[in-house]
Amino acid sequence: MNVEKLFSTIDTHVAGEPFRIIINSPMSLDANIMDLNQELIEQRFNRTKKLLLNEPRGYQGMNGCIVLPSKTADYACLFINHDNDPSFTYSGLVATVTALLETGNLAKKESNHYEVETIYGVYSIHAAYEQQEVAVTRFESNTCRVIETNETYKNVQIDNARNYLVYSLPKSIPRIAMENLSAISKWGRQTVLEMENTLEFDGLIITEPVRLQSHMEVRSITFKKDGSILRSPGPDSTFAIFTSNLHEKCDITTLTNHSIFGSSLTASLITGADNRFSMETRGFVTGVHQFIYDQKDPLQDGFLLK
Repeated sequence: MNVEKLFSTIDTHVAGEPFRIIINSPMSLDANIMDLNQELIEQRFNRTKKLLLNEPRGYQGMNGCIVLPSKTADYACLFINHDNDPSFTYSGLVATVTALLETGNLAKKESNHYEVETIYGVYSIHAAYEQQEVAVTRFESNTCRVIETNETYKNVQIDNARNYLVYSLPKSIPRIAMENLSAISKWGRQTVLEMENTLEFDGLIITEPVRLQSHMEVRSITFKKDGSILRSPGPDSTFAIFTSNLHEKCDITTLTNHSIFGSSLTASLITGADNRFSMETRGFVTGVHQFIYDQKDPLQDGFLLK
């Protein structure tokens, strides 16, 4: 075996959404890379992305985070995924700070407050590190707003940057449950195809109310731009659903969003803020791995099953 490259990673999940944190690799990485745009980053790390995210080493739902040194924050993080235009994700912040603290790759701060540099800006996250594990993380969104509403969906913008189309439960789907997964997947793929040439969006969300009170509960499913299902309720999705419901019911103070897989996330409205939310959740380290790039491997770039 002719080993050309060796990669060290930490696998985590946040409410069911998996992340592969790349902490060591033969790539030439430095803080100046954060000045590159997303297109150049994709070009530079395309082979790495395929090696670590595609099957047989990864799978369709795997997300990647490359950890880098930072000149302005505690560390920097580059998000990579199967899409050629990955966007910022709060779950990625939770995944990286958890993985780095619990494996000793990030020094604990007395304040429990950490700054993470991304190409989208510097984000803050609170991580309570106790007895060698991150017990809880907390972060806040920027402003969220409904930018369009019609009989079919609401177009909700998160952090003035990412757009989600929020739909009520379609009549073709009895309820959001595993036994209806085939109908749910079919609706998602068809709707993504119908909408992708109409407007720019980061995801489609279908929601089903569970409880309509000041503490609201919903079930939801989020479809990514490729039609695949997000394996988590999703912070962005939860903020989008919260914003969508505040557009009609202004007395909601908290919202719990349940996924089809049994996980949930809860967001709270920040008092005195204009459609800004806070969220507490945690990540879980599931493995520490080393991956080898062998130039003789016929599946060195992997493959995807859809």
